[in-house]
Amino acid sequence: MKKINFLIPFFLFIIFSCNKNKTEPTPPNNTAVDADGNTYTTKKIGNQTWMLENLKTTKYNDGTPITKYSFATHGNKWFYVPAPEALYQWANTTTSGQTLPFDYYGAVYNHFALESGKLAPKGWRIPTEQDFKELESYLRLNGYANNEAIALKSTTGWLPSSGNGTNAVGFNALPNGYVAAGGTATGSSLIGNFATSTIGSGPLNSSTIRKTIDLFNLPTIIFSDNTVSLGFGVRCIKE
Repeated sequence: MKKINFLIPFFLFIIFSCNKNKTEPTPPNNTAVDADGNTYTTKKIGNQTWMLENLKTTKYNDGTPITKYSFATHGNKWFYVPAPEALYQWANTTTSGQTLPFDYYGAVYNHFALESGKLAPKGWRIPTEQDFKELESYLRLNGYANNEAIALKSTTGWLPSSGNGTNAVGFNALPNGYVAAGGTATGSSLIGNFATSTIGSGPLNSSTIRKTIDLFNLPTIIFSDNTVSLGFGVRCIKE
């Protein structure tokens, strides 16, 4: 009996030590996780690794909440330089003609959220215009020349006037639309708009340009200059 009593504390010490040293499981290499716990499938396309879904976090990567936009609270101040506030809203899913989850197209973020430096999960970032041009080049050199947008677009969900894609490389770009300067989500089912981190210089106002990627009714990718007063979805790229 004395030996058993002597060994009990020893076994408790071993159990406690094992529990203390346990670490949280890490996500698989082909996934990413945001601050809300949303898991995204990822894929290496050429020399780049992309998320295959639009970002839908409602928190920065340090856990700080991002304010959800509502017209009742913010009016038309989606982009308001005198009192800048980072905002998000869900892309409109009601134009698809089918019942979709509220976050199916992901979130749309205003300029101040996009410029926070903390929107993408750690280890990821908002792509530059050059990142998308590299993706375009990869597609062009691998059998999709002059059809790069079609190769990126999802096979369903686009209005006939825009046309579905082939999702040839698994990017699965959805027609998430954008948010107008007054705060209205528009263009869903018709156009896919993705923000880049490439913006113009000089004083910040509604004339400042953000480079965006548009997938619309052309077989090729549209590289656009859009005012920073608009809101866009985000496809993250691995750092």
